[in-house]
Amino acid sequence: MITEVQLPDYYQLLDVQPEATQKDIDLAYQKLISKFDSSGGKITSVDQPTLQDQIENAQEAYDTLSHKEKREAYDAVIKVKKGHVVFDKEKNTRSGPLNFLGVKENARKPRHQNVYQDFFGFSEKPFDLTPDPKYLYLSPKHKEVLAHLVYGLQENNGFLKIVGEVGTGKTMICRSFLRELRADFNIAYIFNPCINELELLQTINTELGIPGKSKSKKKLVDVLNIFLLKERSKGHRVVVIIDEAQDLQPNVLEQLRLLSNLETDTEKLIQIVLIGQPELDKVLAKDGLRQLRQRITIKWELLPLNLEETRGYIQHRLNIALGKGKVRFSRPAVEMVFRYSRGIPRMINVVSDRTLLIAFTQSTKKITPKIVKSAVSDIGELVPLESWADKFWKVVLPSALAAGVAYFALNFFALPDFKKNTPGGKDISRLIQENPMDLTTPGQLVPRVSKAEVISPALMSTPSVLPNTKIAKSPAPQRRIPSNGPLNIFDPEKLVTYLSSLTLVESKLEAVKWILEAWRVDPEEMQGLSETDLEIIKEDYRLSSFEVNGTLERLKNLNYPAFLEIALPNAQGTKYLALVSVQGDTGVFGSVDKIEMPLSIIDSLWTRKAIILWKDFENLPESLSVGYKGKEAIWLQKNLRLLGYFQGREALLYGPKTLRAVKRLQRNNSIKDDGIFNTDSKLLLYNLLQIYSTPKLVSR
Repeated sequence: MITEVQLPDYYQLLDVQPEATQKDIDLAYQKLISKFDSSGGKITSVDQPTLQDQIENAQEAYDTLSHKEKREAYDAVIKVKKGHVVFDKEKNTRSGPLNFLGVKENARKPRHQNVYQDFFGFSEKPFDLTPDPKYLYLSPKHKEVLAHLVYGLQENNGFLKIVGEVGTGKTMICRSFLRELRADFNIAYIFNPCINELELLQTINTELGIPGKSKSKKKLVDVLNIFLLKERSKGHRVVVIIDEAQDLQPNVLEQLRLLSNLETDTEKLIQIVLIGQPELDKVLAKDGLRQLRQRITIKWELLPLNLEETRGYIQHRLNIALGKGKVRFSRPAVEMVFRYSRGIPRMINVVSDRTLLIAFTQSTKKITPKIVKSAVSDIGELVPLESWADKFWKVVLPSALAAGVAYFALNFFALPDFKKNTPGGKDISRLIQENPMDLTTPGQLVPRVSKAEVISPALMSTPSVLPNTKIAKSPAPQRRIPSNGPLNIFDPEKLVTYLSSLTLVESKLEAVKWILEAWRVDPEEMQGLSETDLEIIKEDYRLSSFEVNGTLERLKNLNYPAFLEIALPNAQGTKYLALVSVQGDTGVFGSVDKIEMPLSIIDSLWTRKAIILWKDFENLPESLSVGYKGKEAIWLQKNLRLLGYFQGREALLYGPKTLRAVKRLQRNNSIKDDGIFNTDSKLLLYNLLQIYSTPKLVSR
């Protein structure tokens, strides 16, 4: 029997009134649990219960108030001897059975006032760790994740997976995602994945408002199946969202896969969204879960913010919280916040909050790098991202010096005679003649010893040598140390000098790295990259090569980064250069360095041959044309309709209406309008649809 001393105030714990509806209780419970999640398990006082205790208390309160009979029994107990709980709207307090314990039962504690709030004129704390929806900052990364989730559910794609590091905003995205769904979606949101198969089924049924007490998995699945069929007949969809899915046991994941087998002859009855940390991929990689992996149709990784996104994130939160007065983060200060937070939103909040506190103590509203540095020092244990300068002094320079010493030693001791001008020896003047340095732009092009060229299968076929030319033998080219910033080139001769210092293989590998980076290939996988490795990486990331012959306008229309074949004058051979982005008449190119230069320069040297790396997200047939029958035709029609090209009813047949729509798509984007949906049309469509993550050459 529950005594008064053992009886907590469940209404106060969930912050709801005694007359609260089930919907009120659900919302309050989710809000309370999300606060636990945002706390990261930190305890601010020795008297405060552990995080696990708090979660268990919240779960007990929710179970009691959500169960009709339990709630009635609980209400009856708290009325005994001490009188029923009375809610005083004016005083906003409750009096009841806990008073005799000396516990002050405030319905709602006054909001904590941040010490610097008045000084800066904030209406509230701008960098609070609690995930408040109004502070949601949708960076391009977050928008893409949200679009994938919404699209996946609308298209009934079965399993969806979103992964991201701790603090990248997965919970916030999930909440925004739930707001985006239409009212015809029924949601079962599971935020405690540390459960077994039976508890999983019980939780899903309870969340959906159907019987979930049974201890028989078969009965629970049968009840769920009947519910799903009824909902489908009403045009409703059922979605199970599991947060922190990396903690799911393999047998629980297998149970989820079995639930996905609940279907009609034409469609799935339930959709499942897995949201978790990168460790989720390791769990799914186990041999026993390969069937589940195959059913995950939409996968996305929520990456940390870059520097510009960090700047926008900070300004966004300041704008939301700012009432009066002004506070400004200088650009160097933002850069320091970015380095120490590594672009993780939660850590940006931690660093920025401490920064504002220190600025308050100094009575300044201008945030400088010095203030950020003090904040970082106070926080401690923050490891910054390494800049190019750091890498240069730590890695590049010592390696270059070591290579130089080794090179000198080998050549020195290999000489038969150390005397100048003796047979077999080399004097200084001759060494200079054999290894000239380009001093046209001092401090910009710094030569270094090149690696031995590795002979391996080429990613692309080696271009033919220009007719009527002879290949002149030249000394081994010198490699450059990457500069801290982009190189600005306004003279074709400077570009020729730059590319001449690279071998064919080196130029190809350096260019491809930029393209792979645009496809979000892990930089660690590109360390010490060889041509053989390229094919492996392409296979791992499902990337294919597409050769384009044409103009820069055609590349702009296809809108993918590409690496270009460059023919150097005076029989100096052929090199490669990545075209990363285009802004007006200026292009951003990638090689050893990032290069910015007018497009007119590259246009005079480019052979009109380019390679685009692309991904066939839907594994479509090589081409679709009139007469084709299959679900791919429906997929094409749906997406052409989204872009405003297709009208009429969708069908399995690629008919005249589909043909006209494809031709309009091709014609409007300056590609051959033959009505055949082949590779260049796939490239174009994937790029135009925002639901697919494709790198863009031109921002539109």
